[in-house]
Amino acid sequence: MPSCCKQVREFVDFGKHLHGKLKELYDDLNEHAQLERVKMLLDFLSRHEHHMEESLARFEKESRRGILEAWLEYSPGLDVEAAMNKFHLPENPTSDEIIQIALDFDDTLVNLYKEVAEKANDSQTKAVFKNLLQLEEKEKIQVARAAMMLWDM
Repeated sequence: MPSCCKQVREFVDFGKHLHGKLKELYDDLNEHAQLERVKMLLDFLSRHEHHMEESLARFEKESRRGILEAWLEYSPGLDVEAAMNKFHLPENPTSDEIIQIALDFDDTLVNLYKEVAEKANDSQTKAVFKNLLQLEEKEKIQVARAAMMLWDM
């Protein structure tokens, strides 16, 4: 297949690796955080990203091999480091800044999966990306709920 194209598996791997990198980021920030409220948020986000990484690994394992190997003509960049560098946090971020970054990363995957679902040619591939989209949208809601609970403290 031409280099313009990507397999479905590459999109799943991108999401999995991005969630793993986010977990590492939140763990690193937690080591230096001083406020208990920020530490609680970072701990929640770290556990949440780990869960999402595991969910995508399970999704990949349980999916039919053929669908993961399907080729898509739509080929956006899937560079985890570039995605991580897109957003910047200050050295000692506030809980609001951390929540905003978490939501921005969620939007990155939501937008990617939504766009691929819209551009996919066959119904099975479209269904895979709609499922991934739902998974990420649920994550975003969970992060927003956690933020509201934190603000109520």
